[in-house]
Order: sequence, then structure tokens, then C-alpha cells
Amino acid sequence: MTSARAPAPGANGLRHGALQTSGLPARILAVLRAGGFATLGDLCHPLPAGEQLDADDRALLARVAAYACATAEGRTPTLNLVEWLALFLPPRLADVVHLHYALEEPAAALARHEAKLRDTGFKLGVTRERARQLLGLAVGSLRQALPLAAAEPLYRAALAALHEAGGVLDVAALARRADPAWGGASPVGAFLLLTHLVPGRLTLYRGFFSEFSAPLVERAEKTLRDRLAAAAELQPIAEIAAGLPKSARPPGVPSAEPLLSALLRHLPDTLATRDGRGGLATRHGAQLLREALAGAGELPLRTLVAAFNERVRPECRRGAGYVRDVLRGDPRIRKPAPGRFAFPGGRQTDLPIQVWEPTRKT
Repeated sequence: MTSARAPAPGANGLRHGALQTSGLPARILAVLRAGGFATLGDLCHPLPAGEQLDADDRALLARVAAYACATAEGRTPTLNLVEWLALFLPPRLADVVHLHYALEEPAAALARHEAKLRDTGFKLGVTRERARQLLGLAVGSLRQALPLAAAEPLYRAALAALHEAGGVLDVAALARRADPAWGGASPVGAFLLLTHLVPGRLTLYRGFFSEFSAPLVERAEKTLRDRLAAAAELQPIAEIAAGLPKSARPPGVPSAEPLLSALLRHLPDTLATRDGRGGLATRHGAQLLREALAGAGELPLRTLVAAFNERVRPECRRGAGYVRDVLRGDPRIRKPAPGRFAFPGGRQTDLPIQVWEPTRKT
């Protein structure tokens, strides 16, 4: 991790923390303060009857008080994500978080977990504004000291998964990772919630999650672009990673190659090949097409599109329009017939070549 953050408060700090750091709603806090409660440690005393609270509020107060007492006594229970939300939020707000981040959908597409407030409101049967208010209440509660202390194992699980993958995880790769910490919830939705909850602890950058800070990833991207812009050919990603300056090199991991590979796959104008090279789409795409033509001599456009896409990572695939423009822009590639392209010097035909030999006199 490169982003600075305050450590989670210890048991003693939580015991003396202000009552509002429990994450309890204002209506419950008002009842507690009227009964003489002022700190989290006071939740270990017998709770007020709270006749003005409904059944859900009384159940929430009992859950949070029991957790606060256990934590103050050094008996902090470990919660998975679903248990954490159910403990600190009333059912209505827990439903908002589940729906907004699509925690119950095992989708690999980030867009499925970045719901618009209008869509969240539609699922809840409320207006967009009401959905915004409910989500704000939920996030406000979860950002208090006691819920954040309880979420510490969740952040550790996320950071451990990122570190194991070299510091970065694509959404597709993350969706395939099962972890008991999520309690059966979608890993992508869980990461997205944790990223939004405490900005800086996890980073979402151009469609992938990272344990590195956004400024560091931005510096790595700039260095990568400068290196590719100065190169005449596709560059080995490992060599670029080895040449990164210290300011753009992720600390604590053996190599910056996973980070550079993620950038190349997710930047809109770059290429990452299956054999570990990287380049700019407008500058180095022709090299891959020449490599395909060098082995076959002459190919139709459709075959060249397939050959190009076989050589690059799935996120970097291109269509016929891109391939046609690159072919037309390369003076070394000629067009011997409509819809066909050739690279002089490559094998021009698949027919067997007959070698002429002079006739011997008898």
C-alpha cells in the first residue's frame, strides 16, 4: 500500500470514542443521550427501554451494543461482508447497499456493479432523490469508527488478494476469486463498495483495482506512454517495467510488470500482446499485421483481423475498420487485389515451389 491512512483504533480507543462513532442513526443516538450515554463504552451498560424506537431500531441497537462491548473487552468477532452490513445497518439501508452495488449478482462487468441512483430507486420503488438519501445514510453510518474497525478484516482480505496478483486485479479475474470474507457476495461489488467507502485504501483505475495509489499509477502510465511513443517497435513489457524510475515503481512487489500489463489492456489506445509486448495502437499495430503476413505472404482482410486479434489480449482486440486503416497507412504493405493484402518478403503463396534444374546430356 502506498496511500497513507490512520490505523484502526484499538479497543481502548473505541471504548472512549464518542457515541456517534457507533454508526447508529440519529434517532437512536438521541434516545441514548437522553439516557445518559456518551461513549461507546457506555453501550456495555444496560440499554434504555427506548419505547419510542420500533422493533428494527431496538434490534439494531442491541446488535451494535453487543459488538461494541465485545470489542472493548478484546473479543472482537470477525465478520464477513454480508454479516458486517447486517450488523451495522437497519434492513432498509442494508438493502440499498446490496442493490446499489449488486452484491448478489456474480457479474464480471464493472458496469453491473456501478448502478445509477435512478436504477437503485427503481428497484426499491422510490425516487432517485430518495435513493440518494438512503445510500448517503448507509455510507455515513459505515464510515464511522466502529463499523470501519469491524471492516478491517475485509480490507485486509482485499489487499491480500491484490498483493497476491502483483498489486492489480482485472474485474474479470476478480470475479473468479472466491473468498469467505465476502460471505457469498460478489467480489467485484465488494471491492467497489470498499473502494468508495474509504477512498485511497483501494484504487479503481481505468477498469481495474489496485493496491497502489492513483498518483503512482498515473506516473506509471505517463512513463509507459513516453517509452512507447519513442519506440519504433513493440516493446517487451518486462523491459519497460525494469526501466521504470523509482517514483513510478510500485513498492513492495517483485515487479511492476502486472501494473503495466493492466494499463496496456485497459488504456483505449494501447496494445498488449499475448507474448508479453506492448505498444500504441496507432504506432505499432502494423507490426503485428506484418508478422501475420510474413508467415502467409498474402491474406484477405477478414483473415488479417482474426490474426491480429489472436496476437493481442482480449481487451485489445480491434475490428475490420481499424485493421484496414493500419494496412492502408503502412507503405510496406501492398494491395495486390481487392480486399487482399501482401507484405513483400513474406511467403507469397501456399503452393509448392518447383526448383528448375538444367537437363543433363547423355
